[in-house]
Amino acid sequence: MKKTDSWCTPVLSRHGNVVSGGAARAVRIADLGGMDEIVERVARDTLAAADAVAVKRRRANLRLVSNG
Repeated sequence: MKKTDSWCTPVLSRHGNVVSGGAARAVRIADLGGMDEIVERVARDTLAAADAVAVKRRRANLRLVSNG
């Protein structure tokens, strides 16, 4: 069975050639700053999303207390 991968679909390279497969994947990775940058961005965005959920849950549990 052939697997499909959107990163391997045809894309225009910097040199004006349409490439596909592994070459298309390499073009997309390079356009995003390289694999290290992609991994850092995913980790940063994931941690920010998790933090936003935690803050939202903490706020939902806060209750105002009257001192009077």
